[in-house]
Amino acid sequence: MSNLNINIDGIDDLNSKVDKLTLLIQNLNKPPEYVILDNKGLLDYLKISLTTAQKLRNEGKLAYSKDGVTSKIWYRLSDVLAYLDSCYNKRFK
Repeated sequence: MSNLNINIDGIDDLNSKVDKLTLLIQNLNKPPEYVILDNKGLLDYLKISLTTAQKLRNEGKLAYSKDGVTSKIWYRLSDVLAYLDSCYNKRFK
């Protein structure tokens, strides 16, 4: 009988990735106004820093919701897409 070595950290990492993929698949079928991103989700989606996200909120460029109890910040994907549309520059002819 051989010894079976299980790396717990590897399993936790795999579970985390499966959870993220599950969430992504669930969100594929929802319209953008029903897809909600937390702060980390926004940072990952736009590939921006926490400071940049704060600046966008403070300047009123990106709509958000803030939980009064936990102070957690949430964004609608439709608002993020509207912000991206406002930054769009057409190509030159």
